[in-house]
Order: sequence, then C-alpha cells, then structure tokens
Amino acid sequence: MATIKDVAALAGVSTATVSRVMNRTCYVEPITLERVERAVKELNYHRDARATALASRSSNTLGLLTGNLADPFFALVAKSVEEVARTNGYQLVVVSGGHNAQREKEGLDFLISQGCEAMVIHSKMLDDATLLRYTAQLPAMVLLNRTIAQVSNRSVWVDNRLGTQVSVQHLIELGHRKIAYVSSDLPIQDRTDRLEGYREAMKAANIEIQPNWIISQNFSESGGEAAGDILASQCPEVTAAVTFNDVMAAGLMTSLQDQGISVPNDISVIGFDDVLLARYLYPRLTTMHNPIDEMSTYAANLAIKLKSAGYVPPTQHKFETTLVERQTVKPIKR
Repeated sequence: MATIKDVAALAGVSTATVSRVMNRTCYVEPITLERVERAVKELNYHRDARATALASRSSNTLGLLTGNLADPFFALVAKSVEEVARTNGYQLVVVSGGHNAQREKEGLDFLISQGCEAMVIHSKMLDDATLLRYTAQLPAMVLLNRTIAQVSNRSVWVDNRLGTQVSVQHLIELGHRKIAYVSSDLPIQDRTDRLEGYREAMKAANIEIQPNWIISQNFSESGGEAAGDILASQCPEVTAAVTFNDVMAAGLMTSLQDQGISVPNDISVIGFDDVLLARYLYPRLTTMHNPIDEMSTYAANLAIKLKSAGYVPPTQHKFETTLVERQTVKPIKR
C-alpha cells in the first residue's frame, strides 16, 4: 500500500506539501497541485479513514482579510462581516493585510490554514493573477471592493469613477471651476478610478486642470494635513477640493483652518466614504456615501451561500455611491 512518502517522492515534493494538497490547508501553486494529484492517482493512494473524515469536516469559520482596523472604513467592514457571521452561526477569523502584498498573501494562507472555506477578501496589493489562482482553489472566496472580470460573480465592488464624477459635477453646478483633487499616493485601483472620475468631470465642463491642482499624499489624517499645507501655499486660486476619503478630508480641513482658511466660506471640501467621522467634523463633511457596510454584509452572505453546493450567484455585484450634502460646500458667485 502506497504511503504519503511514496506520493511525495513521485511528485518531487515534501510530505508537508502533499499534506497541504490533501487537506486543502494552504494555497499550493497549480503546477505543484497537478503533480501531487497525478501521483496520488497513479499510486492509488488513500489516506487513513479518520484523517479523511477530519479533513472533509465542514468548517463554520468565516475568514476576513481587510485593511488597517484603526481606519474607520475597515472597522466598518469588520463590524458588518462579524454581524453576518454571528447571525449564521459562524466564527469569524480576521487578519489585516495592511496594504502590503506579502502581508495580504500571508493573511490569505493563514485563513486557509484555519480551515476557512468561506472568505471575504479585501486585497488591493495582490495582482489579479495571484488572486485568480486562489479563487480557483477556493470556490467560496469573495472579493470585496474590487472586481476581476474572470470572477465577476464573486466580486463585490463600487463604481469609484462615477462617485468622484458626481462630486466634481456638484461643485461645478455651484459655480466652482478651480477644483483641486487630493489623492492617495497608494498605487491601487481605487486611486486610479477616482482620479479618472475627477479628470472626466473637469474635461466634460471644459475646465483645464492645472498640474498643481492634483495633490497626492498618504491616505490618512496626516496626509490630508500635508495636502492642506500644499493647497494653501501653492494653489491659492482653488475654491474647492475633492478628497480621496473622509480621513484625508478631516486632515485637510484642520490644516486649512489652522491657516485661517475657512471651510466652506473660503474653500469647499467634499470627502469620499461617509464614515462616522464625517458626521462629527465641524463643519459636518459633505461627502460621497460609499455603501461599504452594505457591500460587506452582501459579500459575507455571498461567501456563505457559495459554500453551499449548487448555489449559482448573479453575474455582477456592483454598488454605487450617493452624494450626502452637509456643511462643507458653498456656492460661489459666478
């Protein structure tokens, strides 16, 4: 009777790799997976019945890979997914990828090692090819706040480009034409899409964007403050600013107010996301509501449904932002 060592020798891998393939406890490169499965078949290898039973036992554990939980956006993601897990009798395992490709991959592997079959994955730094390799082995893995065409039926996302277009169009309708965009310096698709939305809205209004109107900083309060310093010193003509997120808007407003620049009397500001912070800034922040709580809830329910054999999900899961008007925008005289 063939042993696990025989399978490993024939496949040219370690016994640990064979175990990972058999138990599905970690991601394995497709070429290695194929070699091991071929060796198993050729040797007619069968595991011990007790080991098979343990490996095939269904896990009521929901995995979540998210960003920095100190960020209100990701705290809301975790809260929404946790509520779905509790309602459905699942345990939740949460790991942070920290917007770092290596940490995101390690986080994914950790969730697999913990027996998570259903997963909600908020990954911004891993490339499409890597994520597609994971989704091929994990049928109940759902992407949150990202879309990949090949797995659009497992991608829950928001139209970032349209969201920024709407915010800029709102300012233009109120008479603003010298509009800055405070962007994240993180090389992620959200940044690209939102910046493109700004450019498209300005182009549609025949407004030429000056190079210094686009300011890229870390997507944090301190990044927003740095952008405020730049805006005040280098762009005194600007009458409105659209920001990458609400946290940057908070830092921007603090910096401007410290320099004696009034929001919205001297400059209007629009954020993005509509996290809880936006309602308690002074003045209260006008922003684009990003339905991340609804998206997170939807993604978690989708992952649990996908774990059930035979469930066929819709082909697309697209959400849209909405403008929330508060106190940081004011029309200007034409």
